[in-house]
Amino acid sequence: MKCALAASTLAFWAFALCAEVWAQIPAPGSRRPPPEMGGFTLKVDVNMVLVEATVRDDKGRIADDLKRETFRVFEDGVEQKIIYFSRDELPLAVALVVDGSGSISPVLGELHHAAYDTLSQLKPEDQVALYAFAAHPERLEDLTTDRRSIAESIMGIGSAGGTNIADALYASIEYLGQEARERRHAVIMVSDNEPTAKGEFTGDDVIRLALETQTIVYSVRFGRDRLGGTLNEPGWIPGARWISKIMDESGGEIIDMAAVGSVQKAMAAVITRLKQRYTLGYQSTDTRGDRAFREIDVRLSDRAQNPKHPYRIFARRGYYPAFESAPPSTVSP
Repeated sequence: MKCALAASTLAFWAFALCAEVWAQIPAPGSRRPPPEMGGFTLKVDVNMVLVEATVRDDKGRIADDLKRETFRVFEDGVEQKIIYFSRDELPLAVALVVDGSGSISPVLGELHHAAYDTLSQLKPEDQVALYAFAAHPERLEDLTTDRRSIAESIMGIGSAGGTNIADALYASIEYLGQEARERRHAVIMVSDNEPTAKGEFTGDDVIRLALETQTIVYSVRFGRDRLGGTLNEPGWIPGARWISKIMDESGGEIIDMAAVGSVQKAMAAVITRLKQRYTLGYQSTDTRGDRAFREIDVRLSDRAQNPKHPYRIFARRGYYPAFESAPPSTVSP
């Protein structure tokens, strides 16, 4: 199956929380079943689930001073104990996915300049890859810390052909999961969000892979008009509701370029969200041992809510667990 293969592997993450905790994090596989491999298979008893969240009030302002005790996390309706808490501390891998169809021409030059300035706001060790897509996706730059290389490669993107959004998102999400297992994952798609070409994958395929790989998907949308989109409440784009669903379920957002005024401001808004996301970790109390979907609900305590400007939380809606892994260092072909 296209996406179910991703649940067959895990990534392992070590980080300090008074003591070292080995985190079991779902990681993607390939589109085809992996070959049988010999070697040591490690069983992990501690199932660490990480979920990232952005908190904003009704005016769009980000709440960046919240504490661990402010948050409550529920899995399938059962409250979980938060044992890890940080903000923008874990390393990040970003895929910048640029629409290379004919509609990109009016903003390509501005995007070239905006990309270097905004991506440079990431931590020096954060990595960025570049994809372009029209009828098919193409990776122009592998993950790198060289922001200028990414910006220069943008000018090489053509402007012709159809718009195959699903395949482009799937390819970029899969790449991040395979090549950056120890990092947080985010995709920033720059597009008019109007698919005109169908490919191998569907919107449901993309959503499942994003949840399996813990990838947040953001959209910087450009177009002739706003079609109802705003910075605070992204609109439903005609003919592309599944694109909005990907943002909602992965914990991302649609940032409408016309609503904020420029490519620069839209890109800066996404980077700000990435840098001000909270990371919450818990050991799941679910011991069923299957790979059924687990729903996650992140809330704020009643005391933390602002009655005048209520908060809204953006976080992925759940995950698909996996229970075995063969770390690369302990497996031989």
